[in-house]
Amino acid sequence: MYMVGTIFGLVVTGIIILIKDNETESTWWLAGFLLLCGLGAFSSITTNLFINKVDSKTMDLVYYISAWLSVSAHYLAPVCILIYSMIYSNLKSNKIVYMLLFIPEILCYILLPIKNNDLKTTTEFLNYMRILCIVELPYLFSSIALLIYSFVKEKSYLIKKYKLVNIVVIVPGLVYIILFNFILRAIGMENSWKAFSILIPIHFLIFIYFANKFAVFGVTMKFDKYNFAFENIIDYITDSIIIIDEKLIVKEVNNIFYKKFQLNKEKEYQEYKNLIRESSLRNYEELLTNLIDKAHMTRTNQSMQIEVVAEEVAYFEVQVNCVIVKGDYFGTIVFFKDITAQKKNMELMIEKERLMSLSQLIGGVAHNLKTPIMSVAGGLSIIKKDTNKLYPYFNDDNNDDIEKLMVEINSWHERGQAYLRYMTDIINAIKSQLKDFDQNKKENFLIKDVIKDIVLLMSYELKKNKCKLIQEINIDDSIEIAGDINSLIQVLNNLISNAISAVKYNTNITLSVYKESKNIVFAVTNEGNIIPEHVQKKIFTEMITTKGKDGTGLGLYIAKSIIKSRFKGDIYFNSDNEMTTFFIKIPTKEQKNE
Repeated sequence: MYMVGTIFGLVVTGIIILIKDNETESTWWLAGFLLLCGLGAFSSITTNLFINKVDSKTMDLVYYISAWLSVSAHYLAPVCILIYSMIYSNLKSNKIVYMLLFIPEILCYILLPIKNNDLKTTTEFLNYMRILCIVELPYLFSSIALLIYSFVKEKSYLIKKYKLVNIVVIVPGLVYIILFNFILRAIGMENSWKAFSILIPIHFLIFIYFANKFAVFGVTMKFDKYNFAFENIIDYITDSIIIIDEKLIVKEVNNIFYKKFQLNKEKEYQEYKNLIRESSLRNYEELLTNLIDKAHMTRTNQSMQIEVVAEEVAYFEVQVNCVIVKGDYFGTIVFFKDITAQKKNMELMIEKERLMSLSQLIGGVAHNLKTPIMSVAGGLSIIKKDTNKLYPYFNDDNNDDIEKLMVEINSWHERGQAYLRYMTDIINAIKSQLKDFDQNKKENFLIKDVIKDIVLLMSYELKKNKCKLIQEINIDDSIEIAGDINSLIQVLNNLISNAISAVKYNTNITLSVYKESKNIVFAVTNEGNIIPEHVQKKIFTEMITTKGKDGTGLGLYIAKSIIKSRFKGDIYFNSDNEMTTFFIKIPTKEQKNE
């Protein structure tokens, strides 16, 4: 009766482990160990089941099968538990090492007679068990040592707790086998294995208890065995957090998440989709699900930014982190980091940079307007003077002089009109730069409008430094770009201003525009020395300046933020001993819509 309980406990445990966690390599070896032990236990009762019930020929076959089951359990089970312990303790070994471990067992199959224990003499049995002790006990003792080593070397208290539970379940079973199946039988206590048959059913009940409480060997939901790592801790984390398993079942939600996304804290949510649909994140259900699926498929962390409209508009950076332990995917932790304050601070920094840039532009424009204003004033004086000259000729027949004066008047009129148009364009360009950025307003603009405003706004700074802006427009300039034109002009003006500062007088600055794949690329190139390597490492990431007291260091730092957040584009550079080029890559309208 006890032996039936032993067989049942070993086989059922092995099957349960395989069903619940069949994707983990170590699980297969542990299940193999348990099933082989179960077959070994079964071999001990097979002869009693058939003896005196079948003929001698059939009984010989029963003895032979029983012997094979017994030796297979003795030879192979120790190897399986050793390989499991090696994997469990993160002892890296390749498949060749595993194959080498089977060599002594294969030799046992070849050299030792396969004979049922009931048919062996006392001497044969003792010699056989002593040989088994020499061969198999090193495997079993090594397994115990590795399991204990894995526990001792673990630095995390939380994981250490889980490993201790595993040791409590596995090690006593190995001690039973060593003592009652090998050592005591090798010294003549042949029936000592019967004590093993009593202990194993009891141990099976202990296993069921620990499996239910701590998820030993992944018997309950795989992610549950890490629950202790998240109990209470997540409520002390300032970010909103959802923890879900591989089937999108909600395992944990912290209090901050309930508060931030307007959820009923008293209600328990089992399914991730229901949780999202009842929160203020409902509009992002598909995007979030796709992000989680992508993280799962690629086994990499994913992130994105979202805008949540509830009582107030808030911005969150969503980070999806896979929980992967020893190569196995256990679930996902989704962080919602509130970046509203950072977003507002960045907008203030962008606005500050824009106003500083405008102050420089307005200074240059004021100087630029002096010439046309003085020209118009001079032209008006000449027109008045020429008009006074006309009066003596009204009663005169000399029409040639009148015609000459009229030509001069018309010429100055046309010049005045041209100057007025120029001033109007500059005023309009500045007015557009003075507009506040509205992120909710979706606009399109033409490439040629960008070029036109840049030429107007940068003309004074270029002229002052005796630089020339070369335009290389290798794209249809009537193509539309989605976004805020003033933000792009602000960035390009900054790049051109930096290029002017980096070169000597009488140098060309090149502004190129071209299409690359499904992107529009703006490039600003200047001749000159390479940007120092220590400066290159900090560009876009730190507020650095090469302009001394005249620079704020915000320019390129802000430029990257503008291009990424307002155009979903990228900004980068290339610098060598001959020239430096800054590139702005912006997706086309079609690319953004895909």
